[in-house]
Amino acid sequence: MEPGPQPLILRRWKNHLPHDVVLNILATLPVKSLIRFKCVSKLWDSSITSPNFISTHLNIVNNNDDDDHAYLIQTCIQYNSFKIPMICKVLCCDRTFDSLFEYSVPSVFALNMSEMVGSCNGLVCLAQRGKLSTTGDAIYLWNPSVRKFKRLPDSCSNGQDFWFSIGFGYQSKTNDYKVVKLWGTPVVAEVYTLSSDSWRKVEISLRSKVVVSHIEPYPFPLFFSGALHWFANHSEGEVEFLYPMMILSLDVNNEKFGEMALPDGDKLIVHNLFGFKGNLALISRGYPENDDGLQSDAHCFIWVMKDYGVDESWNKLFSIRLENADIIFYGCTEHGELLLDKKVKEESKDGEIKIHNCDESTIVSHDTAIVSLDPETLHEKDLGILRYVTNIVTAFKESLVLLDGATELSG
Repeated sequence: MEPGPQPLILRRWKNHLPHDVVLNILATLPVKSLIRFKCVSKLWDSSITSPNFISTHLNIVNNNDDDDHAYLIQTCIQYNSFKIPMICKVLCCDRTFDSLFEYSVPSVFALNMSEMVGSCNGLVCLAQRGKLSTTGDAIYLWNPSVRKFKRLPDSCSNGQDFWFSIGFGYQSKTNDYKVVKLWGTPVVAEVYTLSSDSWRKVEISLRSKVVVSHIEPYPFPLFFSGALHWFANHSEGEVEFLYPMMILSLDVNNEKFGEMALPDGDKLIVHNLFGFKGNLALISRGYPENDDGLQSDAHCFIWVMKDYGVDESWNKLFSIRLENADIIFYGCTEHGELLLDKKVKEESKDGEIKIHNCDESTIVSHDTAIVSLDPETLHEKDLGILRYVTNIVTAFKESLVLLDGATELSG
């Protein structure tokens, strides 16, 4: 029996274009089109899923200067006995913040109380903590664009300590991805590398007489300029500090830990680290004094490190009065707008607060406005997204990472 005719598009391209030219054209196409074109032939399928093609496509995406990148927002939308369906909204990164598309978080993550750690090159890292999960401590890498995920092998510390902090970063020198887990007191560091699919311990060498005694698990560490950054505190002698006193960093390329000072010593109540127009920045809160010496309303302050790694280069860029002190900051867009939400208790038509029951726990639902705020003009834009329990906002780009392996999601 003779094979049937090849698809018209394949016959035409095969007759007129060399295969390497075809691959160069394909590498410029969006992920959705490439997933569809895998069905054209076995040759195209093997080519599109090859590591070289995936890497080439990623380089083109990263070198694209167009405003086609986006922000990924995780949100829990309802309760059902702790089985919380979650969605991820992807918003355009221009000032319109138009909704591009949504991903339903797969039940393998959502039903086990996964927390989104961060995203690099379209790959999302999610973590589950043992007491909140039916499967114990678990960490996943998930590419929603290609519907593939990978559960990481258990780390050495799995199940030993409920508290831990997870960071996710990209090693540009080797085109690899790393998950960093910090746990215990004194802190122990473990690093997972995707290429080796294994964990190993990494030495933390800090200045003498300083022990990192606590690292804030929320928010998750910032991946910026090739390094992960945590707020941390430490003890010197018999003195232990309750608030973060420094920034702990880890260069994901050489796996060396470092310290950075906060801009105003122990006077800051810090909240978030983020990138602001290419610089490391942080948000702090306070109650500045008026001219008469009395305490004014709550303010947030935006500090920017002009020269990365140089403690003396911190500069207070903005001071913003807070009308509502109950505000959560998520980060900053590449244009410099802050992303935040304002909690407002959700009321029913009869004026009563809406209550959601979660097994034996009672949770008050909040109808919150997730907004972008221009710190210069103080102009706000409502992004039209309700927040109920937890959100994380992270830069997002579609990619083919994990297409050459991992587990495909069903359904």
